Amino acid sequence: MLRLRGSSLRRAIALAIIVVAAIVFLVRLVDVQVVSAAALNEDAKDKRAVPVAIPSVRGDIVDRDGEVLATTDERYDVQLSPKNTRLNDGVFYRFDTERGVGTVKVTAAQAFEEIGAVTGQSGEEIQKIVDDALSDNPKSDFAYVQRSIDLTQLNALKALEIPWLTFESQHTRTYPNGAVGGNIVGFSGADDVPQAGVELSQDACLTGVDGTETYERSEDGVALPGSVVVTRKVQDGGTVQLTIDRDLQWEAQQAINQQVQSVGAAYGLLTVMDVQTGELVAVAEDGSVDPNDVDASDPAKREARSFTSPYEPGSTFKAITAAALIDQGVATPASQNLTPDYLEPEPGVRFGDAFNHPEMPWTLTGILTQSSNVGTSMLGAQLDAETRYDYLKRFGVGTATQAGMPVEDSGLLYEPGDWDRQTSYNTMFGQGLSSTVVQTAGVYQAIANKGVRVPPSVVQECVEADGTTTAPEHGEPVTAISESTAAEMMGMLETVTTEGWFKDLIAIPGYRIAGKTGTAEQVDPATGLYRTDYVHSFAGIFPADDPQYVAVASIAFPTSGGDGGVAALTAFRQAAEATIRTFHIPPSTGEFQPLPTEY
Repeated sequence: MLRLRGSSLRRAIALAIIVVAAIVFLVRLVDVQVVSAAALNEDAKDKRAVPVAIPSVRGDIVDRDGEVLATTDERYDVQLSPKNTRLNDGVFYRFDTERGVGTVKVTAAQAFEEIGAVTGQSGEEIQKIVDDALSDNPKSDFAYVQRSIDLTQLNALKALEIPWLTFESQHTRTYPNGAVGGNIVGFSGADDVPQAGVELSQDACLTGVDGTETYERSEDGVALPGSVVVTRKVQDGGTVQLTIDRDLQWEAQQAINQQVQSVGAAYGLLTVMDVQTGELVAVAEDGSVDPNDVDASDPAKREARSFTSPYEPGSTFKAITAAALIDQGVATPASQNLTPDYLEPEPGVRFGDAFNHPEMPWTLTGILTQSSNVGTSMLGAQLDAETRYDYLKRFGVGTATQAGMPVEDSGLLYEPGDWDRQTSYNTMFGQGLSSTVVQTAGVYQAIANKGVRVPPSVVQECVEADGTTTAPEHGEPVTAISESTAAEMMGMLETVTTEGWFKDLIAIPGYRIAGKTGTAEQVDPATGLYRTDYVHSFAGIFPADDPQYVAVASIAFPTSGGDGGVAALTAFRQAAEATIRTFHIPPSTGEFQPLPTEY
């Protein structure tokens, strides 16, 4: 009996121990699988999951026809883990793509041959890379296989599913057309950080969102097949489409470079604008920067000077005074004015014409044709300062453009209350104020467009990677003068080109031209006085009978004895001819009868 009771006790104790152990195990199991499951999984994931950044690709900058001006060269470095090539005797398994089921055995030697077939190396060369790395460090976990492969090669290597092969992106910004449009496109600095031009102003559109993914690895560091998880999808940058035409831009740059060199000028600018839209189809500057080699360019010519460097325009702005007089009903193209070559209208105020002449019986058209400072001011003085200032503002003077560049200067236009007596007269013939060449083009665009000034643009739109398009705000159209005034101005400006001394220099057979020359003094910042040399300009509209484009050429401070005025006229004609060819502009129709210049 005692033995039986002892045996039963032992069995009861054993059973109790088993029950207690089971309960403890069950509690622990519930804790692991239910209560603490999320935390434990996350902890385990952190230990085995490897995050990988997937860099986005910066968007392209293209011209109006989609020709690439800036793009990203996608290159990748191929790397391997030397120590992991010898795991499991150099054997790994991957999915059998031929059968579509199961796995196939792959040796390290086979993998080396497969890699080399893509990278252009032999299997022996890759084997040597591994051997050399391990001879230096038996635990080596890194060695380059090949650097700077392209995207096609990358995808081919990824398809091999080699667990110890890794990749690193090396994206490089490139500019296929070099200096063509370099002043507008801009460039990037260290780490591809945008520094100038559209690269900087449209950075928000061009910059994408990097993606991330993770893969799980074994204890020895080898990636586990099928473990890749995308945690954030990569979004590449958008494409910025410009208004400029690449080929026309090239021709305009050739023209302005040639003319600057021919007269030894300090600089030259040449802009072509669409009359109806305000789109800038060419913005050429001498010595434009090559974004591929920024250091090789003149630091003073790396920015878009057509937007950042205003200058006193001179006689090209006499068209504003004439338009204001006609628009206010104070004068007509035939208004008469006996014009001397020199005038002192008030004490302390004096100015004269560029050439000596007796008192001339010029009409307002003749005054514009002869580019008389005196005649322009004598008639212009019939308008008060506030009215003349208002017209200058309507034509965009003193107001910064919003074409799409990072910096666009407003130029200088003081309010009438800040004009001294001399400045009040000088502003009538384009002195005592300043504008960029783009603003000057805008003046003539308004005249050619029936009096409506359309804000200039150089950025057309941003096209996101998903196809969404966004057009930047360039400003609202402004009625500068009435349609009838604009028509009369066109007649006067065409008379200027048919009766002026330079008519043969700008003549394009079959096409009527309207426009105005300008020879402007510039203030020397060092002395505060006007320099003795000039900026020579020509602003022209073509065809005059059906205005399509405006071109403005400016040549500054020639030094080699050449005529800066001739250089500016020649650059205009070359740009106009190139524009006619590029856009297939039909010839003019009808005959033009010049307006009377004398009475």
